[in-house]
Amino acid sequence: MKHNWSKALLVACVSVAAIACLALTACGGGSSKASSSSAASSSAASSASATTTSAGYKLLEGGKLKVVTSAEYSPMEFMEGSDIKGFDIDLIKEIGKRLGLDVTISNQAFDSLVTSIAGGKQFDCSISAITINDERAEQVKFTNPYYDSNLAVVTLANSPIANMDALNGVPVGAQSGSSGEEWVKENLKQSTYTPFQETPDLLAALRTGAVQAAIYDEPVAKNHVSTEYTDCKVLNVIPTGEQYGIIVNKDNAALADAMNKALADMKADGTYDKIAAQWFSAK
Repeated sequence: MKHNWSKALLVACVSVAAIACLALTACGGGSSKASSSSAASSSAASSASATTTSAGYKLLEGGKLKVVTSAEYSPMEFMEGSDIKGFDIDLIKEIGKRLGLDVTISNQAFDSLVTSIAGGKQFDCSISAITINDERAEQVKFTNPYYDSNLAVVTLANSPIANMDALNGVPVGAQSGSSGEEWVKENLKQSTYTPFQETPDLLAALRTGAVQAAIYDEPVAKNHVSTEYTDCKVLNVIPTGEQYGIIVNKDNAALADAMNKALADMKADGTYDKIAAQWFSAK
């Protein structure tokens, strides 16, 4: 009788232990799911962290306007020590001020600006002498134009290239993803074309003879040849009639509207002209 009771007790203990293990396993699985669900929720919250302001536009972080530029295009935007300065920079800071926002500015390659804004996760907008065109407008929303520009052809001051006709067939360069690149591909089909990510690299190649002409925006080209690159000259201005705009995510048209209002007010009260006068001799 004692033996049989012990055996029954043993069976009962084993059964309880087995049930307990199953329960623990089930709890472990539930805990794992809860953890995954929590991580997913956290990720979703992070991607949806944009706040909608009372004015109707979205910001990635409340009270801040996160801006990205490509700071190698003086006088539009450039590095001075660890600071980013230039016409575009003063302009966007004034816009931010009028919207009651703190402006933070980051720097990255020009040909990545449109995709960064289209992604909508890192920056609210970009200002960087970005020409308004249909291809970009498919990916991002532009503000109204804030600056009229053309392209320029820059050569060495002692270059044998005397006119635009002599360009076809010589090595030329432009900035990757720029309107200059687009113009070269459409108009200099007999030339060897080399793209450069940054304009200083393009001008370095011009100085070494790797390219014989550099095609990029007129205000920047004129600034370069009158300051840092005095061994170069503007061979010709190409009247492309392009215009610059600030870009925002396509789902944030209200931000573009708010910026348009600020720009219009700045032009009406003379602030725009004051900023331009600091950076351009005649604008």
